[in-house]
Amino acid sequence: YMNYITAVYTHYATHKVLDYQDLSDTVKELCVFIKENRRYVLRVTPVLEGNSKNFIVSHSMRSTVTAIVIGLQMRMPLPKLIELGITCLLHEIGQIRLPPQLYMTDRRLSPPERQKLATHSVLGYEIVKKNEFPLSVQIGVLEHHEIEDGTGYPQKKKGDKISLYAKIIAVA
Repeated sequence: YMNYITAVYTHYATHKVLDYQDLSDTVKELCVFIKENRRYVLRVTPVLEGNSKNFIVSHSMRSTVTAIVIGLQMRMPLPKLIELGITCLLHEIGQIRLPPQLYMTDRRLSPPERQKLATHSVLGYEIVKKNEFPLSVQIGVLEHHEIEDGTGYPQKKKGDKISLYAKIIAVA
């Protein structure tokens, strides 16, 4: 799945296209795998490559597995789990439109740099919207940094105004 996510992000970076049906089929397989291996799946730790170009990929993979586990615990039906998985898999896609030094660094970012990095959720929303993903996926990508008390971004939404997918991704 790490290779698959790498291929999805690379294909988008080079062709500006995302294939919803392919993502749906692959995330469905992942959901089934996680459901069948739920006793073990959170024990699996992907190899992390410090400060590598694969940060977005490994982060997306770990978050997606965790989000699907949360969705299973919430007894979400398979179509909703698939949408949640796709949303989580793509929640950082907007970062590839930003300079890599903003997300591939161990140093503390300056306030203007943090502000620029914070645009990734809007950029990601624009990407999935342009590729005609379902509205629930678009909103989840947009809102994944919103916080219950309204201190998140980009819209400073509160509580029940934040989509369920975004809330799950934020926890994951």
